[in-house]
Amino acid sequence: MFKVLLLSTMVFAAREHGAHLHGAGKISMAFDGKRGKIELHVPAESLYGFEHEAKSKKDRQKKEQALLKLEEKISEMIVLDPSLKCEIKKEIFEVNQQKNHAEVEAEFGVSCEAPVAGSEISFHMQKVFPRLRKVQVDVVADGVQKSLQVTNNGDSLGLK
Repeated sequence: MFKVLLLSTMVFAAREHGAHLHGAGKISMAFDGKRGKIELHVPAESLYGFEHEAKSKKDRQKKEQALLKLEEKISEMIVLDPSLKCEIKKEIFEVNQQKNHAEVEAEFGVSCEAPVAGSEISFHMQKVFPRLRKVQVDVVADGVQKSLQVTNNGDSLGLK
């Protein structure tokens, strides 16, 4: 229960912040044993190159392709220890459009064959989305709380 409340608090704080910085995102992760959640908040510009409403066919295609890429490549962006045999599945995707600003909010469910606590997570955000240069990551896993600012492919966080 504590982890769910903490994750909800982190998500609420991210949503209430309002303003965002292009190229910067936020990931909140919470694990309880073998199950967990990943929440990602990132300016749309960092994923598909613009924030205005996608009205033209070209813009709609760029947006759809970027969101599909996010869904398909999330396990390459956030790499959990392969020995855990984790599966990451999309649960919610939202694009919050406000005038000429848009933010993508995505939630993924994680199920593993072994607990995540005690393992290491590596991040490869720029490999998939080069415009995403700085990501604040906050993780809670079975009583372990860790934070990291990801600025390079391969940055990692130990959950020990």
